[in-house]
Amino acid sequence: MSARAVLASAVRVPGVAEAGAGRLSRHACWRMTRSSCEPPHALRTKASSPALSFGKGIAMSIPLHRPKCLNGLATLGVVSLLLGAGPDRCAAAPDAQPYRIHPGDVIEVTVAGLPELSMRNRVQPDGAVAFPLVGALTVAGLSPDELRQAVQARFARKVYRRRSPDGRELLVIIQRDEVSAAVADYRPVYVDGDVARPGEIPYRPEMTVRQALALAGGVDLAVWRSTNPVMDMASYKAEYDTLCVEMTKAEAQIARLEGELKGAQRFDMNPAANASPGTDGNIVQIENDIMQARAVDYTREQEFLRNSIDQLSTRTSVLQTQQREEQEAAKADSEDLRRMVELLKLGNVANPRVLEARRALLFSQTRALQVTDGLLQLQKQSADLARQLQHLQDDRKTGLLKELKEARGALAATRIRRDAAHEKLKLASMARSQLLADENSRLDIRLARETKGRVSTQNVDRDYKLTPGDVVEIKIKEPPQPKSVSVLR
Repeated sequence: MSARAVLASAVRVPGVAEAGAGRLSRHACWRMTRSSCEPPHALRTKASSPALSFGKGIAMSIPLHRPKCLNGLATLGVVSLLLGAGPDRCAAAPDAQPYRIHPGDVIEVTVAGLPELSMRNRVQPDGAVAFPLVGALTVAGLSPDELRQAVQARFARKVYRRRSPDGRELLVIIQRDEVSAAVADYRPVYVDGDVARPGEIPYRPEMTVRQALALAGGVDLAVWRSTNPVMDMASYKAEYDTLCVEMTKAEAQIARLEGELKGAQRFDMNPAANASPGTDGNIVQIENDIMQARAVDYTREQEFLRNSIDQLSTRTSVLQTQQREEQEAAKADSEDLRRMVELLKLGNVANPRVLEARRALLFSQTRALQVTDGLLQLQKQSADLARQLQHLQDDRKTGLLKELKEARGALAATRIRRDAAHEKLKLASMARSQLLADENSRLDIRLARETKGRVSTQNVDRDYKLTPGDVVEIKIKEPPQPKSVSVLR
């Protein structure tokens, strides 16, 4: 017997052929959907349903009859579905394990037309959830469909008292099809292990391990250390960049010192390949400023010494002239004393005149000695200043050579450290590339799931679908050591 014949005999709908190959006639469909239809009466409306009075100000709104057209339409929908279904469509679908409610899930119940009865409650550890008007209901272990049926059964034919806008109290009878129940929020899933932010994650339907890992901040490579070559690449990169800057500073200092030794006022340097943009220019500019400041100071010191030597030379010339004059005066006084002595012997002059000539000679000789002494001191000062000038040049050259030697030593040490940091960075980069080359093979993902009170564990991949309450533990596997990376020069 065909599906049409079975359905026709079961529901006894006129117009369905008994032979099995019959067809629904338009007249039969019209009679099925229209003959039994009556104008639907709205539930809980004063216009379409009378109220039963139970006293002053109390009324009860009861529907007089159900709209039969709804039953007819439902029957027609089932008939049409079966008539249009072939053998493939009527085949049984494979059994899918429905989700079972657990403590911690949030249940939402909605009653049509009564928003005050709609609410959300969390399932308690004992598996029960409490709702107004019906009390506690054990829902743990139920599927979402069983939950809906259980809640509808508890609410069906319940009488709810509500007050109308005009102050009357109405008794509303709740119908089964006016109640809906569903899982509003699921229990979270938990992610632990080598992730950036371990902890609980809100569950969403069809969530996979990959999505949970992304919400947990991804794999945290920083927690994986020990003797492996995978290290903190950011730290090595910062160390490498710092050493490159130190090398640039040392090279600029060497160029400045060499320029100072040659007497240049400014130097230029080719930018380093590993330096940060703008770093070379700033360092070179600072070194040029230092070079110019030191050159100005050296020039001023030289000019001061030379000016002092020139002043001493001028004073020396004056004293030399004065010395010659004093010597001539002393010679004249000596000649005058000799004549006075001869005249005294002849008796032509008195003795006081001879004494006066001797005093004049003594005075002239004293002044000549003083001038000679001053001249010697000036010559000594001039020689000292000339020596200081020479020492200034020699000391500056010696200091520049010492600084140049230290700068070149520092450059060599910095270059060695930079090369070592570069090798470590290469090691870390190679190991990281190997680690991230095959994500699933480098991650050990273990899932713990509770089923019927028992916890089972299994290894899964990133695309495995999670259920509420799952616990995911992620561990990074140790990558193989790089085959050959030489760190020796």
